[in-house]
Amino acid sequence: MTDYLKYKFQDTPEFVNTFDELPLWSASFGLLLLKHVELKPNSKVIDIGSGAGFPLLELASRLGNSCQLYGIDPWHNANNRAKAKIRNYGLTNVEIIESSAEQIPFEDGSVDLIVSNLGINNFSNPQQVFKECHRVLKQDGKLSLTTNLYGHWKEFYNVFYSTLEELKLEKYISILKAEEEHRGTIESVSELFTSNGFKVDRVVKESIEMKFLDGTAFLNHHFIKLGWLSGWMKLFPENLHEIIFAKLEKNLNTQANTENLNLNVSMAFFQSIKI
Repeated sequence: MTDYLKYKFQDTPEFVNTFDELPLWSASFGLLLLKHVELKPNSKVIDIGSGAGFPLLELASRLGNSCQLYGIDPWHNANNRAKAKIRNYGLTNVEIIESSAEQIPFEDGSVDLIVSNLGINNFSNPQQVFKECHRVLKQDGKLSLTTNLYGHWKEFYNVFYSTLEELKLEKYISILKAEEEHRGTIESVSELFTSNGFKVDRVVKESIEMKFLDGTAFLNHHFIKLGWLSGWMKLFPENLHEIIFAKLEKNLNTQANTENLNLNVSMAFFQSIKI
């Protein structure tokens, strides 16, 4: 029942060529960004954490050839996939740069707009990334990003907490809660901007509902295994993995008996200006 616990991510070209995160996760955030980001002609634009090319390539298509765009990401295989898309789409206004957002390879004050779709979720040193964005942006240049907020999948986490209580493993609840609470709030994300020389001038908050048949489907979903499962497993000793996740799966399935498994995701778009 818990074969998903054996999942190991393999970062190979073959995997990345079939990898597409859009349906489950980043499409909703990317569409939120595309809806609200300001598009201006003759702009120099960077997408930090551009991955396999979404929403970078869509943004490049919508801006057209008066603008030059650059995707920055250290993920080699994803960058190669994005480059293949650029060739296949016939885009001439976008380039992929294999680099960390902690060291953006552009001159001071040379960029009009920086975007990031969920990138902040994966930055190991977000303060340094924001400092770099401030450095390379022109005066009054804009940094716009999307992120998920604290409270996402609260229905799932509530079942997880009750599962630990049922197993008399209450001592791990605080560890799980810390994992849940590491996600930002409107206030904490805004503080990242303001403490690094930006003025937040627009915040748009939305939510989406993700529906699964049951907990078994949720825990076996390829992107849940790719993006979250290993993080949850690291919270507990290995000898408890089978016990905890088998009970969690059962409890999620019990909850789903009435109305499937419906999980809410809070997301936000932030627009800021360099001051």
